[in-house]
Amino acid sequence: MKKLFDETNGFEERYFRTIWYGYITNDFDLTLTEELKQMIQADLAIETENPITATHWVFYSETQADDAIGDKVRSSIMIRHRDNEFTVNYNVSDFQFVTAFDLAAAFKEQLETSLNS
Repeated sequence: MKKLFDETNGFEERYFRTIWYGYITNDFDLTLTEELKQMIQADLAIETENPITATHWVFYSETQADDAIGDKVRSSIMIRHRDNEFTVNYNVSDFQFVTAFDLAAAFKEQLETSLNS
């Protein structure tokens, strides 16, 4: 995966960092979990100019799916690190919600548990 953007924004005297990556090719795989963990650990090790309140990652999927109204939707894994805790969210198209929800939910849970262990 390639780092697309890395930016820090200040809001109400706090700093929030967001890092975007593209593009995931192997969804719901333990190899993907390890790859994401390594990238996150490397990003967290980078010194920043200001103290970061929370760091966010957005990992875009390479694949685009059609939704019910004909739009192209790119799924993404979003991860937040705040107060030494990771929260994971997996965004999918409506078609993926219907066809792959159980796999996505299990992967999300496994990834979040792995990051927090």
